[in-house]
Amino acid sequence: MTSTRKLSESANKDGNVLERCKGAIHPNRIIKSKGPKLNIIHFKDFPQLVFDIVCKNISVKDVLSLSQTCKTIQKKVEFKIYKKMKIEDIDHIEDEDELEIQRHFGFFKDESLENESWWVSNDVSSIRSPRKLLYFIYNIISNPVHGKYLKAIEISPVLKPSPWQRRNDDESNMNNSIWHKTLDNFLSSGELEYIQKKFLFFDSSLTLFDCLKKLLQYTPNLERLILSRFSLALTLDLITRTSNLKELKIMVYEHDVFVDVPFDNLTKLEKLRIKFQENTEPFLEKISSKLLDCNVLQKLKSLQLRYDKTDFNHQSNITWFSFFKPLINNGLVFEQLNYLELKDCFFDTFQKDLIDKLSIIIPFEQLEGISLQIYEYSHPDMKNSSYICDSYKNHENTALSYISSKLKNIREVKIKPTKNCKNCQINSVLYFLRSHPQLRNIWLSTDSLNKENYNQLINTLHAFRNLDQLAFFDEFSNKKLTSDLKNWFIIQNKVYSFDIFKNYESEYLRQDLSPLFDCYIIDEFKSFNERELDLLVLFWRKALAEYGLENLLRTENCGATQVKLFGYNFKVDRIRRVFMLYISKDFGYVDLYFY
Repeated sequence: MTSTRKLSESANKDGNVLERCKGAIHPNRIIKSKGPKLNIIHFKDFPQLVFDIVCKNISVKDVLSLSQTCKTIQKKVEFKIYKKMKIEDIDHIEDEDELEIQRHFGFFKDESLENESWWVSNDVSSIRSPRKLLYFIYNIISNPVHGKYLKAIEISPVLKPSPWQRRNDDESNMNNSIWHKTLDNFLSSGELEYIQKKFLFFDSSLTLFDCLKKLLQYTPNLERLILSRFSLALTLDLITRTSNLKELKIMVYEHDVFVDVPFDNLTKLEKLRIKFQENTEPFLEKISSKLLDCNVLQKLKSLQLRYDKTDFNHQSNITWFSFFKPLINNGLVFEQLNYLELKDCFFDTFQKDLIDKLSIIIPFEQLEGISLQIYEYSHPDMKNSSYICDSYKNHENTALSYISSKLKNIREVKIKPTKNCKNCQINSVLYFLRSHPQLRNIWLSTDSLNKENYNQLINTLHAFRNLDQLAFFDEFSNKKLTSDLKNWFIIQNKVYSFDIFKNYESEYLRQDLSPLFDCYIIDEFKSFNERELDLLVLFWRKALAEYGLENLLRTENCGATQVKLFGYNFKVDRIRRVFMLYISKDFGYVDLYFY
């Protein structure tokens, strides 16, 4: 989406901006000049509303350029520059295995932004070196008003390890990391002397981490803190220095050390995400107990638990449940919760017992959104087997089905179930979808196994009448699509440069981890789309009907304008009555055909 389009859409939402501006202009501000009569408004008198709308629809880089035109404009737009700050982990060492994965699957950013896209990444100011970080901190301390603008801070690796790799345990300690080096490693003696004269508390013995803690004392309006890099001890040290956080995301490592600190300053917290490694049960229990004692859990609106798992052939312990274990005897705890995510969490064969216990402390009936990427079992003691069951016999014996019956107000679901029987899996998914016709946003990733199940799945999705967004991944139909793509480009049209992995499968796998509706990730995928645009359009004109997707998009009362099918992005313009295919950032959407 271009800046121009975003500006247009924003202007429509805000109403007639010019009319609002007229009301803000005072007659005394009009300057009379010779010649034709002109109404000129000085920048200092220009309505802040106009600058707000402009800043909302251009990148931080453009705002920075705009701020350098004159001091008057700088004062009106500088809030955007300081609003969101991302400190990329400046001591991250890239290894060859990780770089190879990144080349194939793109950068794995931290799951810090729910709607990651090229636009979102340009909406955040970034710091990539110790000196720049120190300069930023010096700027904030010297100009406290800048610190008041800061709403979000994220500290994450330059290249986030892919979902198939896990950080080394010794990395979480960070005792020898760049964060614990003193300032004389980054600043000259002259620079240190200058700063010490201005701020007495600065001296060469301070570490980079000490300066980061000092920064938090000058950010009274900080609402989001994303710490996917630091150990638990360092994270807790930072948390105690903030008082207005509404969103917190942390990482718990296997060999972490818990520091007993009060969480009284987190009483305004609304969103909490904890990503954890195996064997972290004691830490999760202590964290939840402390949060309960400080009345934090009772006010949470969103809770995300994500297991940092890479070996999917190894059955893990039910580590995630340790977070809830100390809460069971306290009755309803999450009184205001409306969104729950369990990612890569194992239920094992006694899943019904776990869900019954969760029902005591979580008000499932009031949840509006739920994300379940879970590992469940429909057959006791049949883990990882290929046993095929009666299609309608065991699908209710799944965690997905047990939870489904408790959801009364659900509007958004992300479902990616894995269990020992895929036949039960597809039936439990169908059962879940049919039980909740009120859904508005669906991300579904499953394996329909055969044509009959696939048709049932498409018909079930076709029955929804209130969808806004739909992301659909299916392993069975994806196998056919892969074959059809190779046949279309290589056999029929002699495009021998087509590589099924680089030009399709890598994007499919990447999007299946976290679907993005307004962008693609893999550069080779985007380049091929641009290069073979005409052939790609011809392919999807035929494929939409062949895969039963045309009727799904055509549904008049569906309302879903953004649709992701097998990694490709589509849009339905119901005013023009046209299906559109997204090619790339530069090409945007192109028309497929009218309906």
